Amino acid sequence: MTRALSDFFQKDHQEIDALMAAVDFASPEADEDFSDFARRLERHIGWEERLLFPAAADAEPALSRGPIAVMLAEHEQIRGLIKAVEDALESGEKDAARERAGELQDLLAAHNMKEERILYPACDDLLGPTGAKRVLDSLPR
Repeated sequence: MTRALSDFFQKDHQEIDALMAAVDFASPEADEDFSDFARRLERHIGWEERLLFPAAADAEPALSRGPIAVMLAEHEQIRGLIKAVEDALESGEKDAARERAGELQDLLAAHNMKEERILYPACDDLLGPTGAKRVLDSLPR
C-alpha cells in the first residue's frame, strides 16, 4: 500500500523541526527565524485541518471523535505556545521565549509521533492512492 500522505506529511514535519532547531533565541534574528518556523507550522496545520482531516473523516466518521479530535485539541495547544513564544520575543524576554519554545518542541514531538504512527497511516489506508492524490493535489503551496 502506498504511503503518499504519510511520506509527505512526515517530510514536512522534518523540515519544520529543522526550522525550529535553527532558531537561536540569543540572536537578533530570533524573531524572524521563529516567525519563519511558525508560518510554516501554521501552513502544515492548516493543510491537516482543511484538507486531510475532513477527507479522512468523510471516509471514516469515527476518526472525528477519536484521533482527529485529539489532534485538533493539540493544534490549539500548539498555537497557544507559539503565541507565548512570540509574546516573549516581542517583550525581549529571550529566556522565557526559549523556555516556551522547549515546551512547544516537547508537545510537537509527541504530537507528530501520534500523527506519523497512527493518523497518517490510517489516512493512507482509508483514502487509498486516489484519495491521497486528491488531498495532495489540493494543498496550496
